[in-house]
Amino acid sequence: MRMIFIFIDGFGLGEKDSLRNPVYAARTPNLDYIFNNYPVFPTDASLGIAGLPQSATGQTAIFTGLNAPEVLGRHLSGQPTETLKAIIHENNLFKELIRRGLKVTNANVYRDEYLKRMLDPVDRTVRPSVTSVMTMSAGLTFRMVEDYRNGMGVYHDITGGIIKDSGYDVELITPEEAAERLFRISLEHDFTLYEHFMTDIIGHSMDMNLAKGEIELLDAFLGRLFELVNMDEYVIVITSDHGNIEDISIKTHTMNKVPVIIAGEPVGNMDIKVTSLLDIMPVVLEVFDSFITRRAYE
Repeated sequence: MRMIFIFIDGFGLGEKDSLRNPVYAARTPNLDYIFNNYPVFPTDASLGIAGLPQSATGQTAIFTGLNAPEVLGRHLSGQPTETLKAIIHENNLFKELIRRGLKVTNANVYRDEYLKRMLDPVDRTVRPSVTSVMTMSAGLTFRMVEDYRNGMGVYHDITGGIIKDSGYDVELITPEEAAERLFRISLEHDFTLYEHFMTDIIGHSMDMNLAKGEIELLDAFLGRLFELVNMDEYVIVITSDHGNIEDISIKTHTMNKVPVIIAGEPVGNMDIKVTSLLDIMPVVLEVFDSFITRRAYE
C-alpha cells in the first residue's frame, strides 16, 4: 500500500452558489466524481477556539494531531512560531511514519535561493512553513529546481509558472504532467506529501475568474492522478486547513468546514471517522498500522 496526501490550503466546503463559490462556477468533472464516489468527511477547523481558522495553527494540528490553536490561545496565520515549531519538531506525521519503518517524502520543489534563505539560521526574512519544518525535523532532503528539471518534483503552483517567472530556465508543465510527476515520485515511497496553496492566495483576491481557473487547474491535476493510481493499492487523502476560496465574496478565511477525502480500497473495510483536524494524523497512522499488521500475517 502507498499513500499520497494532498494538502490544499484554504479549500472549504461552501454553499452551492455559483456567484460566490468557484467550485460551482467552474467545470469540475473530476472533483464531482471524487466527491460523489469516495468518503468525504466535513471537518471542523476551528478546534474550539474563537475566530477564523488560520494556516499555521491549522496545519500544525493536521500534521501533529495536537490542538495548536488551544496551545496558543488563538488562531495563527502564516508560518509557525517558535512554540509551534517546537511542537512540530517533537512529533509529526513524517516522524511517526519513519518510526514505523516507512519511506516518506515531500514532493514539493523549493526555489534554490528561497531554500538557502529558509535554512540560514541568521536570515529571518524567510520563515519556514509547517510542512517545511516537518521536512527538516524528519531529516528529509528538500527537492530543488534541478529536481524539477529532472521531472522529480512538483512546484506548489502545479505548473511551475512561479519558478519560471523567478528567472529559472524551466519548462511549464500541464496539471496532468504534474500529476504524472507526483505519481512517479509516489512509486518510490510509502507516503508522499504534496502541498498546494494557490487556492488560499487566490481566495484572498476575491477574483472569480482567477478562482475558477484555479479550481479547474486543480480539477485537471486530481483527475489525472486518480486515472494513474491503482486504487486497489493506493490511498489518496485530500484535505485543507481552513476555508477561503469557496466563498469569493469575502477577502478573509471562512468558518466553513473543510473536506477530508480518504479514497482507496485499502481503507474500504475500516471504520474511519473524522470530525476535526485533530483526527487526520491518527487516521493516517491507523491506516498504515492496519496495513503493516495485515502484511505481517501474509
